[in-house]
Amino acid sequence: MEALAALVRRGDPRQDASAPTTQEFMFETISGSNPATAFVGMFADPTNRWFAFYLFVSLVIASCVFVVEARRRPELYRAGILQFLFPRRVYAHRSAIADYWFFAVNKLLFVFAFGALIAVSSTTAQFAGALLVKFASPPGLGAPTWFVVPFTTLAWALAMDFGLWLGHYLLHKVPILWEFHKVHHSAEVLTPLTAGRTHPIDDALTIIFAGFFGGVGLELCRFLFGPDAVMLGLFQLNILLVLFYFFGFHLRHSHIWLPYKGVWGKLLISPAHHQVHHSSAERHWDKNLGFIFAVWDWMFGTLYPVDEREAFETGMNGREESEYHSVLAMYFLPFLKIWRGRSPFRGPTVRTEADKSATS
Repeated sequence: MEALAALVRRGDPRQDASAPTTQEFMFETISGSNPATAFVGMFADPTNRWFAFYLFVSLVIASCVFVVEARRRPELYRAGILQFLFPRRVYAHRSAIADYWFFAVNKLLFVFAFGALIAVSSTTAQFAGALLVKFASPPGLGAPTWFVVPFTTLAWALAMDFGLWLGHYLLHKVPILWEFHKVHHSAEVLTPLTAGRTHPIDDALTIIFAGFFGGVGLELCRFLFGPDAVMLGLFQLNILLVLFYFFGFHLRHSHIWLPYKGVWGKLLISPAHHQVHHSSAERHWDKNLGFIFAVWDWMFGTLYPVDEREAFETGMNGREESEYHSVLAMYFLPFLKIWRGRSPFRGPTVRTEADKSATS
């Protein structure tokens, strides 16, 4: 579900065009014409989810988890923090090595390839805003700025996040799309780079849905409140997105268990929620589809609470995972499986009775 793309910056229309503005979208920005330079630059760009400081903060949070866990389990202290943070069974696993290769190749090959999709998503959202103005008069709500800016900030985040939830739901429920999403779920262990283990078709769908819904949400705010409808930003990103990146985004794909329990677990998606999403156990299939907010999963019945830690294996069904441990397979196997007709039209989900028996 995790897209790789450079996205257009648009913010306060009253600002000078050359001034930095807050981005409308959640994906990383990539700058430069040389793919190798752009690849390295990702880690130095705060508008990019791979910004080194976001990774560092996740490492600090994971270290705090170690301290808490080691108080209950003294054997962790004896093994050491490095063993806790970077266990060989995870980071030397064949699935993790496939993550590393696919991340590098995919970034270098497709770092600029989604520009057209980004433009389409942005233009479509602007078109929706223009239609709104054409068929209805802006009410010109005279709300104070202290209300409008936080409202717009939250409205964009919710709308964008719903687009991500809906796109992710379709990736799981539409059989042909699931073939592409299998690339991500074929990971047998989770590392931060598993977030980049997504097929370009998967990325494209995510960009379209998030960009469209986020853009329409922002245009609706501008329709209601006029030029005061701008987002509160940090690092030229919506501040809610920055906070999400800071508080454990890179732990979603990791072995570090960090749950949000109770009411918080119904509002926000924690790293533990997403780890359960990657479980091969049938009870966890198609659960916790959200990105930032858990409210969509709660509303539509796909939320699986993480109040209690459960034992589970990471993967899909225990049969297909090993097929996706090469870069070529991750790119071309979805097309091959669709062509062979192995599973694209078998009901609402590609996970068949054979899959269920394999996980029981």
